[in-house]
Amino acid sequence: MPKIVDHEHRRQQLVEAAWRVINRVGIDNMTIREIAIEGGCSTGSLAHYFASKDDILRSALERADNEIRERLQLIPADAHPATALRHVLREALPLDDARAFELTLDVNFWARALNQPSLRRLQHRDHDAWRAVVMDRVVAARTAGALEQGRSATDTTDVLLAFVDGLGLQGLIYPELLARQRIETLVDVQLVALGADPRYLVDLAIGPAQMLPAPTEVART
Repeated sequence: MPKIVDHEHRRQQLVEAAWRVINRVGIDNMTIREIAIEGGCSTGSLAHYFASKDDILRSALERADNEIRERLQLIPADAHPATALRHVLREALPLDDARAFELTLDVNFWARALNQPSLRRLQHRDHDAWRAVVMDRVVAARTAGALEQGRSATDTTDVLLAFVDGLGLQGLIYPELLARQRIETLVDVQLVALGADPRYLVDLAIGPAQMLPAPTEVART
């Protein structure tokens, strides 16, 4: 009887293999062959799941987005709105190895999206989804009186998005100038400037982001 293959599960195993390769050698040095070896398959089998190197990168980024969404779902429903907003912003910053890796994927995708319309459309979709998450938290904080009312929720959201994008990029490129503790401090400084009460800018009892686990033994295909 032929072996039944769960293709979506196998695809996710290969995405995880790509994560490990990228984390080990970097995106520019990532090769199809090395991902195939890491995933326990041939390059021909890998081609059944991914059309190109950019397709692998896109799938790795989508997996990273899913990891972030799952972490955001852990925010307690009764968290103070300013605390919850702070936590959401921190998920997009390189405050541990996992989030630094996720942001590195995102930044590399930005560069490729500049010259490829199909990737740019996907980047727009991801940005719109992320913007909606932040907007929801900003609206909740404004409604609760946890942020100033002098500017619109749209303006506040876009200020925060631009701030986080710039801070995250600088944190990746200049870690000697923007250590993780400094990044945390600047997030709080920005939120206070937008009217947040410092008493509520505290950590939630949610564990740090985790890198994907080491590979399990998989059959070579």
